[in-house]
Amino acid sequence: MRATVNAKNFIQALDRVSSLIRKSAIPLLEGVLVRFEQDRCTLTSTNLDTYLSAELPAQGDEFAFLLGRPRETARAFRQFDGELVLEQTETGEGDRRRIKLVLSCGPRSAELYPFPTEDFPRYPNWEPKHSFTTNANRLYARVERVKYAVGVPRKEEARACIVSVQFSGNRVYALDGYRMAWDTDPELNVPAPFMATPDALGHLKLFGDQTVSVQLGERFAKVTDGVTTLLFRLPEGELFKLDSAIPDKFQVEFDVCPKDFLGELGYLKRALRGKSHHAVRFSSGALFAESKGERYATRVQTDGNANVAFGFTLDYMADILKQFKKAPSVRMKLVNPVGPLVIEAKGRKDHALLMLVRINHNSMAA
Repeated sequence: MRATVNAKNFIQALDRVSSLIRKSAIPLLEGVLVRFEQDRCTLTSTNLDTYLSAELPAQGDEFAFLLGRPRETARAFRQFDGELVLEQTETGEGDRRRIKLVLSCGPRSAELYPFPTEDFPRYPNWEPKHSFTTNANRLYARVERVKYAVGVPRKEEARACIVSVQFSGNRVYALDGYRMAWDTDPELNVPAPFMATPDALGHLKLFGDQTVSVQLGERFAKVTDGVTTLLFRLPEGELFKLDSAIPDKFQVEFDVCPKDFLGELGYLKRALRGKSHHAVRFSSGALFAESKGERYATRVQTDGNANVAFGFTLDYMADILKQFKKAPSVRMKLVNPVGPLVIEAKGRKDHALLMLVRINHNSMAA
């Protein structure tokens, strides 16, 4: 059996789908399924929850094989240019069956021994119920802005909404019970709410600045530009009701430069001992923290009514400020000193919420 493809296109496709592969106890999940069929070559990788495939034109016979060590193969063939010829032969039967694959391009050639395809996980059968189109870069950027607030998966964690990025209406959001981040885009309203894992959504960057079609089913979602296709499993469970957690009235509002605030938090982070999440007291722009009997203080410039004292977790506040690090200033809005803190920036459509912590104000006094 023999087929031909463009060498550079084949290597680029192999690179693309190999980005999904991780070290696995199941050797088949470390390979790429290559299938020649109906004048197309399709390359597919999977981790059982996500399938990533790429297509390119081909000519020749119909056959398939499971290519092991795809990253190493792509590196070895990086200089291939022009027509790539793949010839597959089989010997033996049953347990003695063996596949030999010869690749040749100009003066270069390679002889490989791929695996049979029978045990490669089958592509799921599913039906799309909703669809929409969007720019892949914009959607990826929205996910990147909020995904820091996704909770760390734990065996005892049963709520999918805590460990997923959520989509509802024109909002993309994430939360872990301590903080929440959401991004609003009036130009995109998803036809049905859904959740997806950050790992699956991270592959959106492969589509670059292209318009993609997104299809949603009950258990799977598919993103495609017609050449590259990403299929991923949707977590099951109810989405978090975002509006129920966002206050509509605030008693205190003030502005601060996120870059300056991050700089002073960095000072405290370096000074404090231990790796645990440290509590910081904010009081009218002054910052206080203590660890192992040692106390540290600094100050940030504020604009507005900052005559309030409250406590927060250093790492969580730093994560939120990184979301807004390019903004000249952010507005911090409080319901009360122990209620949630909402952070936003003028001219932006993304927001964050931080749950405050109770601290010993006497021990962290100036």
